[in-house]
Amino acid sequence: MEATVNVTCYKSKVLKNGESLLMVRICKNGKKKYKSLGISVNPAHWDFKKNLLKPKCPNHEALFIINKRISVFIENLVLKYPGF
Repeated sequence: MEATVNVTCYKSKVLKNGESLLMVRICKNGKKKYKSLGISVNPAHWDFKKNLLKPKCPNHEALFIINKRISVFIENLVLKYPGF
């Protein structure tokens, strides 16, 4: 079965500054794993339906580029190492 990789805002864990962590979610064979990116964002700046930053988020361009690069890197890992 093919694995899916998404970057998501993990809103169940809220930091003291009111922001939530951005996590990589890897789903394979019905199992989910979450890994933190070490980046936090205010949940008000996150579009939970599209799993993307809203365009009016401060530092939107920088965070969007980081999210895309990490997603592509992890998808390549999953393809290269099927047991990942």
